[in-house]
Amino acid sequence: MDDNLRDSMRRYYDERAAEYEEAFLQGTGTASITDPGVFRREAAVLAGIVERCANGRLIDLACGTGFWYPHYAPRCSAITLVDRSPRMLDECRKKIAALDALSRTELVLADVLDHPFRPGLFDTVLVGFLISHLDDAEEERLFARMRDLLDRGGRFLILDSAWSPERARFNAKAERQRRQLKDGRSFEIYKRYLDRQDVFEWTARHGATTSIEHFGAAFIAVSGQWGS
Repeated sequence: MDDNLRDSMRRYYDERAAEYEEAFLQGTGTASITDPGVFRREAAVLAGIVERCANGRLIDLACGTGFWYPHYAPRCSAITLVDRSPRMLDECRKKIAALDALSRTELVLADVLDHPFRPGLFDTVLVGFLISHLDDAEEERLFARMRDLLDRGGRFLILDSAWSPERARFNAKAERQRRQLKDGRSFEIYKRYLDRQDVFEWTARHGATTSIEHFGAAFIAVSGQWGS
């Protein structure tokens, strides 16, 4: 991915922090499916999967506003939130304060692909809506990073955008998109939607055993691990 596109994406998500959760809560924002209820319903399904699958020592890679934080924090002994957007982390701080969980939560301002984390520290790696913005080489680095972060027997949970007939009415499976904020400013991003074949190929490409927890019109949830 070229540097200009990567920088546009970085600036877009930093500027969008205050609006980011509207797609989950209201079915608005960058939604590319006309029925807003699809996003709200599937976000609720994903929240239930997070509650069931995320526990122990958890790291949330590209955590954004920490939208999933209230759904996993009660079951986690230690939490690390990582994002390269200062404004996204500011939104996270509000949720941490609301749950009085500062003593067991660390915030890291960094690119998840580059930051020098210590290996084997986590029981759960959560990756929400990041892979759909990565090219193949970056995906390879992310899976290697997840494997390195997990302790023996640890699991990952990936939440992302699904490729579906509903989505295909408005988008290509992989494309450069123009995204607009409420104030009219627009940014170009790279987006690729995930289908079942993409998930199956993760085993061949990255050696991970995976299980599709949800595949809907808007979102997909996949859990997995390496070894036992």
